[in-house]
Amino acid sequence: MAISLDKIEAQAPALLSLAKKASNSLASYGLTGQKAKVALVLDYSGSMSNEYRSGRMQKLAEKVLALATQLDDDGAIDFFVFDTHAGYLGEISLDTYKDSISAKTKGRHMGTTNYAEAFLAVRDHFGFAPTVEKRGLFGKTKVVPSPNAGPADEPVYALFLTDGAPDSKADAVKALTEVSTAPIFWKFLSIGAEPIAFLQKLDDLDARFVDNADYQPIGSVDSVGDDSLFALLMEEYPTWLAEVRAKGLIR
Repeated sequence: MAISLDKIEAQAPALLSLAKKASNSLASYGLTGQKAKVALVLDYSGSMSNEYRSGRMQKLAEKVLALATQLDDDGAIDFFVFDTHAGYLGEISLDTYKDSISAKTKGRHMGTTNYAEAFLAVRDHFGFAPTVEKRGLFGKTKVVPSPNAGPADEPVYALFLTDGAPDSKADAVKALTEVSTAPIFWKFLSIGAEPIAFLQKLDDLDARFVDNADYQPIGSVDSVGDDSLFALLMEEYPTWLAEVRAKGLIR
């Protein structure tokens, strides 16, 4: 159940307008009442330094938190970063969101761009079982859920933002394929002057158990208005929900 707008107004009034816009976007996609955990997964490579210094990543976190208030009643998002390695840096909540990005990344060294660890870190954090590989026709293997994995009570919506391709494309393809048996929807956003062709490749992968990702190049976080951003974040999500429910990944 969503957090009420009255509670948001009392607890975090600066997020009230964003929460209303997020609620309206969910309603327009027929998603009012749909629960989900929300994760924010940010590139922390060296080329992203100005995005953090400028406060743009903090602003994005606040918008994602506003969305989370309308998808989950715990009033928090799970925050991950990836550089040379990926890491879970804790929750960002209605009580602690101010300056949370700088506080949680303080002392962390900016590195390279490891997508694969990020995909696996999110899956493992939420406790979803690893995949099983099965050999199919003509010797091809496919990933399927572990026989010990029952349907989850709710899915995870993971917003993943980067400004470049990963250190290892092969590892990223393998990891995203592996986590396609978990009920995690990956919304890939890229910033920068040009779209990232590799993110589009991930969006279009054939070997996954479900199509678990959507890619949108946005240029700059500041260039997208709030209403447009929330609408963009919901693209393909309802279709994915229907697919994972039909395949028994969520109740």
